Amino acid sequence: MFMRKFLLAAMAMVALSASAQSGTAEKSETSSFWSNCFVSAGVGPQVLFSDHDRQLDFGDRVSPALDIAVGKWFKPWVGVRLMYSGVQMRGATRWGAAHSTGEEVPGWGSGLHKQKFGSYHVHADALFNLTNAFGGYDENRVWNGSVYAGIGVMGTAEAPTSACVAGDFGILNTFRVAKDWDVNLDLRGTLVQDKFDGEEGEAIDGVLGLTVGVTYRFALRGW
Repeated sequence: MFMRKFLLAAMAMVALSASAQSGTAEKSETSSFWSNCFVSAGVGPQVLFSDHDRQLDFGDRVSPALDIAVGKWFKPWVGVRLMYSGVQMRGATRWGAAHSTGEEVPGWGSGLHKQKFGSYHVHADALFNLTNAFGGYDENRVWNGSVYAGIGVMGTAEAPTSACVAGDFGILNTFRVAKDWDVNLDLRGTLVQDKFDGEEGEAIDGVLGLTVGVTYRFALRGW
């Protein structure tokens, strides 16, 4: 269901951008919507930082992450992407109240249970390529380093359900391996409303993730 919403949002982004640019009297190759677009996917680990997770061994909190994104570079140093991130979160819940697996946290008895639940995070990010901004654009450069920040919705469809405002920020490293292909390493931090995991007590929850994947760049145009 959330993948369907993500795809619909991506199509809406495309339609809005195309509509905005169609009203421009003068267009160049670099300003056309389809130039310098990309799609990417990645997988890796992520860790939830919530109210009771510190009582759980770190290894028991590591869960799988999946990223799927579409985006566009408007200039060598600035771009946007719409991304779906998700799969699963693992943590701890008091008295087995939210997303409990029924397994007790060692040393805490029935007062603290391990938790596991499916999650989604749909977000729009502004990308800033620092390598191009300070080193100048070079189409043959192997490595590019970018920073980004974004906002979106993060939640779960499993009871107790949630849909929370979330802000994300991170560092994206891309390594060119072919004319149209990059290998990417994405380190991301996310801050989300405390009710996200069904446990409330602190001001906000956090997620730290690291994914490795590939990016395909199409309709490339020179700057």
